[in-house]
Amino acid sequence: MIKTLKKILRLFTNNVGIKILSLLLSVMIWLVVVSIDNPVKDQNFTQVPVTVLNGDTFEASGQAFELADSSSTVTVTARAERSVLSQLSRDDFSATIDMNNYSNGRVPISVRANRLSDKIVSLTPRTAYAVVDVEDLGAKQFSIDYEITGEPAKGYSVGNVTLASNVVRVQGPESVVETIDRAIVRVSVQGMTRDMRTETPIIFIDRNGDDMDSSRLELSRTSVSVTVEIWANREVPVSYSYTGVPAEGFATTGNLTATINTLSLTGDSASLSGIGSITVPSDEIDITGATENVTSVIDVSAYIPAGTSLVDKEMDTHSTVTVEIIAMNLMNVEVPLSNITIDNVPEGFTIALGGGLTSVVTSVRGLPDVLASVDGSMLTGHINMDDVKTKNGLNEWVPGVYDADVVFSYPEGVYSSGVVTTTSVVVQAEGMPLIDPGGTAESGEAVVYDNESEAAQGHE
Repeated sequence: MIKTLKKILRLFTNNVGIKILSLLLSVMIWLVVVSIDNPVKDQNFTQVPVTVLNGDTFEASGQAFELADSSSTVTVTARAERSVLSQLSRDDFSATIDMNNYSNGRVPISVRANRLSDKIVSLTPRTAYAVVDVEDLGAKQFSIDYEITGEPAKGYSVGNVTLASNVVRVQGPESVVETIDRAIVRVSVQGMTRDMRTETPIIFIDRNGDDMDSSRLELSRTSVSVTVEIWANREVPVSYSYTGVPAEGFATTGNLTATINTLSLTGDSASLSGIGSITVPSDEIDITGATENVTSVIDVSAYIPAGTSLVDKEMDTHSTVTVEIIAMNLMNVEVPLSNITIDNVPEGFTIALGGGLTSVVTSVRGLPDVLASVDGSMLTGHINMDDVKTKNGLNEWVPGVYDADVVFSYPEGVYSSGVVTTTSVVVQAEGMPLIDPGGTAESGEAVVYDNESEAAQGHE
C-alpha cells in the first residue's frame, strides 16, 4: 500500500514544469475554441425611442420643448457575446434624456438594457446628445364647431346638431398654437334613419384647412358628446294667389304658372306633419290695371313654416310667377223683362216695362270661352225708382214715361261693358189706363209693378 502511494506521488511530482505547461496550454486551447464559436461582438439596435424625464420643469416656467425629429429615436450599440446578442431586440433597450441636464439646445442621452444587462460588456448610444427646441408656451380657447360627413338614408336629412360642450382650451408650443384656425368634431351620418349620439374626438384645423397633429398640445378635453337629429323629408305644395283687377276691358284667365310648385322640406315630426301647403300671400302679385300678363319673382323661402327647412340648402328659391291677362270680348245679350225687378215703386202708382218689348238689350264683356256659354237669362237687373226720379229731375211723381237705368248682376266671368243700359218705364196712377212708351195704350204686353207687388217689394 505504501509503495503504491509513493508511485502515485512520484507521478504528480516528476516533471512538474512540463505538467503545468500542459495545463496552461489546455486552458488556452479551450479559450480559443470558445472565442471562435461564441465571439464577443458589437451589434446596433436602431429606432430605440427616446423618453423625456423632468419635462414639467419647462412648463412650470412657461416654456415648451420638442425633440428634433432626428433625436426622437437613437441607435444603441451593444457589445456582448454572439449568443447574448441573438436574444436581444430594440425593445430590450431604453433611452432617456433628463431635461434638468439641458444646456444650449442639447441634452445627454442615457441608454440601458432592460434585460441580460449582466451579460452585456458595454452599451453606448450612437448619438451622445439629443437636440431639443425650446420656446414659449402658448394658450388659446376655441369654439368647437361640427362637420357632418356622409348622407342619411334616402328621404331623410340632418336636423338639429347639439354638442354637449362647445369650447376647448389648448396649451402648447406657441408656434403650434398660433397655427390653429379652428376646432371641429366630425360626425358621419351615412345611411342613418334615426337620431344618434356619439362621443367624437376634437380635431384641429390649421390656416390652410388641413388637419393638425395635436400630440404636442395639452387639451382641456379631447372629445365631445354630439347628438344629431335625423328628420324625415316631405314634398310640400306651394300655392299662389293675386290681388287687384286688370284694366277695364281686360281680365285674367285664371291661368297662373310658377317655376316652383313644390318644395322639399325637412323638420321635426310635429312641425312637418302640420303643414298642408306653403301659401304665398296675394299681395306679392298685384294685377291692378294690368293690360298684359303680370310676372313677379318671389322668394318662396320667406314663407317656409317655422320648425322646417329646405332639404337642399343650396336651392334657388326664387319662383317666377305669371298671371295671364287678356283683352275681353264685347257681346250684346237680351235679358228677358221677367229678369228685371223694380225697387221703391211710389205709393199710388203702377210701373210698367215693355210696351211691346220682351227683353232689354245690354252689352257685356268677358273672355271668349266664357261668353260662348252666356245668354241673357243668366243676367238679372233692377231699376231703382228713386234713381229714376232723380235722373228725370222730378220733385214728385206724375204719370208719364221716363228714362231708367238698369243695373245688372252678372254671372262669374262676365263683366259690364261700361256702357249704361237705359230703358223706358211708364208711371201711371193706380186705376188709370196704361200707356206705352210711345203714348199708345197697350194691353197684356207690358210688365206692370205696383208698390204691393212681389217684384216691386223684393228689393225694398
